[in-house]
Amino acid sequence: MVHYKILIVDDIVENIQTITRFLEQFHPEYRLFQATGGASALDLVRSVPVDLIISDWDMPGFSGIELVKALKEDTRTRHIPVIIVTGVMLSSEDLDVALSAGAFDFIRKPVDPVELSARTNSALACVSMHMIEIDQKNRELDEKALILVKNNEFNIELAKKLARLAEMAETNMEATAFIHKITGEIDQKINEDNWQHFEIAFQHVHPEFSRNLVKQYPHLTRGELKHCVLIKLGMNIKDMASILYQSPDGLKVTRSRLRKKLQIANDISFNTFLSAF
Repeated sequence: MVHYKILIVDDIVENIQTITRFLEQFHPEYRLFQATGGASALDLVRSVPVDLIISDWDMPGFSGIELVKALKEDTRTRHIPVIIVTGVMLSSEDLDVALSAGAFDFIRKPVDPVELSARTNSALACVSMHMIEIDQKNRELDEKALILVKNNEFNIELAKKLARLAEMAETNMEATAFIHKITGEIDQKINEDNWQHFEIAFQHVHPEFSRNLVKQYPHLTRGELKHCVLIKLGMNIKDMASILYQSPDGLKVTRSRLRKKLQIANDISFNTFLSAF
């Protein structure tokens, strides 16, 4: 049984209590959270990963529609579906405004418990499908990363053998030059060709990560961006070294310099920092 987390947002506590009671009646397994305004709801979802938000439209200071727009602007929260509840904005034009802003669904007050349950189930079914899709993409990305590691490990060993062969054939200038040419082509394949295929797969799963990171830190080099991509995936130092064609010790030095360049506080992990992009 999936214990979905649902945030209920309304500036009137009695309305929160009503929706809470209805949800508990049909789905006692849900974990319910409460917020009495759009701003406090936004703060909460940035620290607690909820699966669904049920929000009133007409709230002072920060309306439900403004909450939807703020959620959609943040890569960490844009996937959360929002059901807008209203007793004032009841026309079809209002429905269009809510859906155009990015709301998943729309419920009119007074809230009917059966309708609330049905619409909540529909939203959470989409959440479940989204989670399955993301999980599948992540598994595929992990497989591509593993293939990239294995290919690069093979290429690195092959380059070492060719270097040894070049030493053995150093008296034959033509053979030595040919071996160095092959080695150079292998180096290029290690550094770019395999990475390009992997990068395409990564962008399918995390389409805005690199763009958002470069937008905030435009002076990142190509190599530093690669480093961040692999950290984002939670890859270990050994596999990263194979992919980036660096030694593990050299990679640690690069990571230390990159932390300083990005001004990451000592008490924040690299993974946590990159999760915001």
